[in-house]
Amino acid sequence: MMKTGMYSYDDRLQKIYAFNLSYLLLAQNLIRQDAYTAGFFLGIDDELLNLLKNLPLPELLRLASVDRVICQLRIESESVLNSLTKSSRLEALQSIHTGIILSTDLLHGIEKIASDSAAMSKVGSMDPADKKTVPFNPITG
Repeated sequence: MMKTGMYSYDDRLQKIYAFNLSYLLLAQNLIRQDAYTAGFFLGIDDELLNLLKNLPLPELLRLASVDRVICQLRIESESVLNSLTKSSRLEALQSIHTGIILSTDLLHGIEKIASDSAAMSKVGSMDPADKKTVPFNPITG
């Protein structure tokens, strides 16, 4: 048995299996209760919703037993993580704000705004002779 850090490889696989199985069972439960809302919460399309909903237990167990986490973290950049975790004046709205961002394409919009902002600051620091025409962004100015 190979040890890596505090856990053995087998311990890690068991934890991943338990996590995957919990996720799949939760997903199936959400889909059976309300497929539309489940798609919103899980971030998956109708076709995959139907496949997961009808997946028999033996296949669910087989899928859960892969050696990788099967769900994907939707936070793909530091700017998105920072915007979701910074404190807000309206704490009551923070969970709603987070849910909206994680469940829609706003996530990619925030990343685009951050990259556009970085590009604009880079253009501002360039030699005037090297500047190219950059389209105006109403969000970043």
